[in-house]
Amino acid sequence: MSMSVRRILTQALIVSALCCSYIGAAAANADAPGAPPTPSSASKPDEHAQSPLRTIAMGHGSRDRLAHFFERTKGATRVISASEVWASLDAGTMKYQVVDVRPEEEFANGHVPGAINMPLPVLFRQVNLSRLSESRKTLVLVCGTGHMESMALGGLVALGFEPYVLRFGMMGWGAESQIKAASPAQTAEVVHGLGAPVEK
Repeated sequence: MSMSVRRILTQALIVSALCCSYIGAAAANADAPGAPPTPSSASKPDEHAQSPLRTIAMGHGSRDRLAHFFERTKGATRVISASEVWASLDAGTMKYQVVDVRPEEEFANGHVPGAINMPLPVLFRQVNLSRLSESRKTLVLVCGTGHMESMALGGLVALGFEPYVLRFGMMGWGAESQIKAASPAQTAEVVHGLGAPVEK
C-alpha cells in the first residue's frame, strides 16, 4: 500500500472515530435543549432509539465502507476538476453541491459560487450531516489546497456518503499558484488553476 493511501486511510479512520464519539455524545444528550432531565424523563442509555447516523457510524461498518471505497477507487481519491464544476455552473445546470470545508474567514474571502461553508471542525455535527443527506446533488468537497477536503472525504465515506474532492481545491479553481508539496529544498511547482470567478 502506498504511503499516501496509508496516510489518507489513517486520517479517515481518525475522523471517523471522532464522528462516532461526537454522534454518540449527541445521542446521549438528546433531551430538550436547555432543560435538565427530570427523574421521570431521564432514560437509560439503552432506552434511546439509535439514530440512523449513529447506527451507520458504529462498529465495523465505517471500516468496511472505507475499505470498500478505496478498493473501488484503487486507493485514489474521487477527484473532479474545476473545469467540470464550472461547466455545470456556467450552463445553469449545477449538478454539484459544493461544500467548502475551510474556516469561515477564508470562505468569506472567496469561494466557488453557490458553495456552502461547513468548516471541517463542525462538518460532522448532526445538523450538517442531515443537511448533506438531504441534498440530491453530487457532493464536491473543497478547501484551499486539497488536504482538508481529503480528510473530510474519508470521514464522510465512513458515514456512507459518496463525495468527490475538487482537484487542487481553490488553487485549482482560481488562477495559477506556486506550491511546494514537500521539503523546503524542493522546487516549487506551478498549479495551473482554471481562473473561474469566485463569490464573496
